[in-house]
Amino acid sequence: MSESKHKQNTIGLNSIAVHTGTIHDAFGGVNTPIQPSTAIEYLSGNGNIPYPRNFNIPNHEAVSKKIAALEGGESAIVLATGMSAIAAGILAIAKPGDHILMQNNIYGGTRAFVELLREKHNINVTLITSMTPDSLAQSVTNETVLVYLETPTNPLLEIIDIALITQWAKDNGILTMIDNTFASPVNQRPLELGCDIIMHSATKYMGGHSDLMAGALIGTAEYIEKCRKISAIYGMSLNAVDLSLLERSIKTIGVRVNQQNANALEIAEWLSKHPGIAKVHYPGLQSHPGHDIAKRQMSGFGGMMSFELAGNDMEYRDDFLQKLRMISVATSLGGVESTMTIPAQTSHYLITSEERALLGITDMLIRFSVGIEDAQDIIHDLERALQ
Repeated sequence: MSESKHKQNTIGLNSIAVHTGTIHDAFGGVNTPIQPSTAIEYLSGNGNIPYPRNFNIPNHEAVSKKIAALEGGESAIVLATGMSAIAAGILAIAKPGDHILMQNNIYGGTRAFVELLREKHNINVTLITSMTPDSLAQSVTNETVLVYLETPTNPLLEIIDIALITQWAKDNGILTMIDNTFASPVNQRPLELGCDIIMHSATKYMGGHSDLMAGALIGTAEYIEKCRKISAIYGMSLNAVDLSLLERSIKTIGVRVNQQNANALEIAEWLSKHPGIAKVHYPGLQSHPGHDIAKRQMSGFGGMMSFELAGNDMEYRDDFLQKLRMISVATSLGGVESTMTIPAQTSHYLITSEERALLGITDMLIRFSVGIEDAQDIIHDLERALQ
């Protein structure tokens, strides 16, 4: 087998997505062949005994190189889920007694993992309400090793100034890790803004078809090797078939996400003018408090938004969701189909109602993952349901 000749630094994002990392076999197929074997001959090898749990099969190599190139990183590793990427990414840095500064308003699964870090690993975590240099400076200790952030946030689409935070962290000798799932590498490249480590739930925009689960970490080769050792021990590897599905899906990430960008902006503007909608959270709107920062650090505003229905009638909320025809009420996000979910019942179910209230996640808040359908058809579905 031979790797594709295309190089990251000479071609654009869509070309990277299609070609980088591809492994060609003697038959001449244009796709990386699937290598599903768990028993692999090794006597003629180079000492690196192949085994899927060790992240060293051709399918893992192909897709990890593609993801690293998309983010402009030195190396990457692909794991079984986004949560496994969060866990491995943090545990590769922090040891018992260390301290992490973590953004408060982030994905509920990450928030739930904080309790595990505290109770099972003796790693202290301070949750930061306002992710600014001043608030970080008030909470930093001599044991602080990591600043963890997410932007745009899930589910309120708040925007954090990445360059500002990473510069503060560098000045204080602290690493930064970012959840770049909502933006995807199409819309945001945090390494170029000073970030050290990128995490993705590749289940979402990288997978893009709601048919696989995966996670990814991007960083230096030295850091990714630490992640590999931890992930192999904990059994976080992805099988060859799903790796192949992920590689296939990434080839169209630029086309899909750009269509979702365009759809979401048009739909957000329409929703913001509708009398049945109390508030729309979308960084592409000029009324969004993080719009100027988003415009500076993102090349597109993404396909994710959330909105709050007017009033406080949960029966009305449920009636609205039941009247939708094209848009599915479903968990997860980032697929080619438009979906909605209630964060209080799904992504942030694991945290208490009091915590949700403090974060501004109300029972009337609906998270909306905009698909690639025609925008006017999506708007028509919304209009009918809102009546």
